[in-house]
Amino acid sequence: MATRPVPPFGGYLLPRSNEEDATLTSVTRLSPGGEYLRRFWHPIAMAEELKDMPMPIRVLGEDLVLFRDKSGNLGLVHRHCSHRGTSLEYGIIGQRGIRCAYHGWAYDNDGTLLETPSEPPGSRLKETICHGAYRTHEHQGLIFAYLGPPDQLPKFPIYDTLVWPENNKLVPYKLDMPCNWLQVHENAADPVHTAYLHSIVTGVQFTPSFAALPALEFMETPLGLLSIATRRCGDNLWVRASDVILPNVAQFGTGFVDGEKEKFALCAAFTRWITPVDDTNCWVIGWRHFNPVIDPRREGKEEDIGRNKIDLMGQTDERPYLERQKSPGDWDAIVAQGPIVARSYEHLSSTDKGVALMRRQLRAGISEVQAGKQPLQPRVYGKGVTPTYNNETILKVPQRDGDDQAVLRAFGHKVCTAALNSEHLPVGERQTFVEKAVREMLDNGALYDGPSSPKRNAKVAANV
Repeated sequence: MATRPVPPFGGYLLPRSNEEDATLTSVTRLSPGGEYLRRFWHPIAMAEELKDMPMPIRVLGEDLVLFRDKSGNLGLVHRHCSHRGTSLEYGIIGQRGIRCAYHGWAYDNDGTLLETPSEPPGSRLKETICHGAYRTHEHQGLIFAYLGPPDQLPKFPIYDTLVWPENNKLVPYKLDMPCNWLQVHENAADPVHTAYLHSIVTGVQFTPSFAALPALEFMETPLGLLSIATRRCGDNLWVRASDVILPNVAQFGTGFVDGEKEKFALCAAFTRWITPVDDTNCWVIGWRHFNPVIDPRREGKEEDIGRNKIDLMGQTDERPYLERQKSPGDWDAIVAQGPIVARSYEHLSSTDKGVALMRRQLRAGISEVQAGKQPLQPRVYGKGVTPTYNNETILKVPQRDGDDQAVLRAFGHKVCTAALNSEHLPVGERQTFVEKAVREMLDNGALYDGPSSPKRNAKVAANV
C-alpha cells in the first residue's frame, strides 16, 4: 500500500526547490536548448507590425532590430551598433540597409558595413567589420528568422495544411505569453485538459462536446507526435488528433465541434509556433486557417484574429481578472505555473504520456546538436510540401455491449494510422485515402478488433 510522503497539513515538510530543467527551458546562445532551437526557422512578427520605422525585437534572448529598407528588403540585425553601441532602433532606414544616427555608419541587410563616413579617405575599417545579422523569410503575412549557424541553414518548410484545401485562407496572429516557451508548447501534448479546463470544471468555453472524457493515445510521427483524443458524442465518435511538430510547432482543429455531424478533415484550423523571446517570455504566433473543410459551418471569426486576439476563448488575458478566476482559460492555466515551471514539483500521471514523450523527443534533438549533428528537420515530399497529420474525424459508430473505451481507442488509433500511411500521396489525395480506409474499417468490422500495428514506423508512447 502506497504511503503519503508528507502527512495532511504537512506543507512545512514539503521539499522546496526552484530547480528548472534548464536543458529544455533555456533559450540563450550556447545553452543546450538554445543551440537546438537555433537550427530551425521561427516566426518573429506579423508583417503588419512592421511599419516604416525600425522595430526593436527580442528573440531567443538576443536584442535585435527588424526593418524593411526602402527597396522592400527585410533586415534583422543586432540591436547595438558595432561602432559605439547605440541602438539601431533609432537608425535611419535607407534605400539599402540601415544607418546609425550617432555617427552615420551604414549597414546592409546582411550586416555588411557599407559606409564609415567619418573615417579618412583610404580607410579600410569597413572591410574588417561585419555587423551581426540573421536571415529572414516572409510567408503569408508572417516574418520568420533563422538565428543558427549560417552554413546549416535549413530549407523553409511548407506544411501541406498551408496549401490544402484550395482557397485555404491563412490569417496571421501573435499572442504575448509572459512565461517560458516550453510550458506553453506542452499544452499541445495534453489533450485531457480540453475536457476539464474548457468544460467540466470551468463551464463550457468551446462546445459541450468537449466535456466527454476522451480515450487518449500518443503516436510518434516523422515530425514529432500526434496527441489523440477520441470522444463519444451519442452515436458518433470524434477524433481530435493534434499534430505536435518538433521543436515548437503544433496544429489543432477548431473549438466549434459539437460531434453531431459527420466530418473528415485532414487539415488544421490553427498552425502555430511558440517562439521564445527569452527564458521567461514567448509568443504564440502563427496562422488561423479559414476553409470549409475544417470549418464547414463557417463559425470562425476572421475579424477577431490578429495582435493579441484570437477567436477562441481564454487564449489571452483580455478578460477581467475576476472573470478569469471564475472561468480560467489556457492563458491563465499556463502563465499561472510561473515564469519557468519548477519541474521538480511535478507529479506526472497517466494522462501526461504526451508531455513526457515530447520532452524525450526534445532531449534527443538537443543531444544530436550537442554531438555536432543536424537535428531532425521536416521531410519534403512531392511538390516541395511537408506532410502533416492533424485531423478531425467524426463518424457514426453506435455503442455496443462490451468495452466502449477499447472501441474509442481503436477508432482513434486506426484513423491516425491511416493519416500516417497517406503521407506519400499528393496533397489533394490524402484526405480521400484516409476517408476510404476508415469507412472500409467500419464496413468490415475491423474497428472492434482492437488497435492494429501501423504499416509504417509509427510508435505508440506507452510509458510516462
